[in-house]
Amino acid sequence: MVFSRAAVVRLLASDCKCYSNDAPDDMVLGMCLNALGLSITHSSLFHQARPEDYSRDFLAHQVPISFHKHWNIDPVAVFNRWLKDESRSTTPHGLNKSTKEEL
Repeated sequence: MVFSRAAVVRLLASDCKCYSNDAPDDMVLGMCLNALGLSITHSSLFHQARPEDYSRDFLAHQVPISFHKHWNIDPVAVFNRWLKDESRSTTPHGLNKSTKEEL
């Protein structure tokens, strides 16, 4: 999910909360945002599983935006293979100019 700062401020200021610890948080957020009159955009490129859970042919014809499940995989490797923008400019050391490395 991607939120604007204004949407987060409005959501936090509202009385909207998950009704239980095991509530489907994405659905509750959708109901809350709808109640606040905030528009919600869905993309079929927001994937709910790991890349290996999809057919290769299915993924070959799209540019995925995200994958949600991170167990039994290396999320950095998934990012580098499926989500990294190779067209971004790099430094002489091969790092993206916008990349920030933290220890």
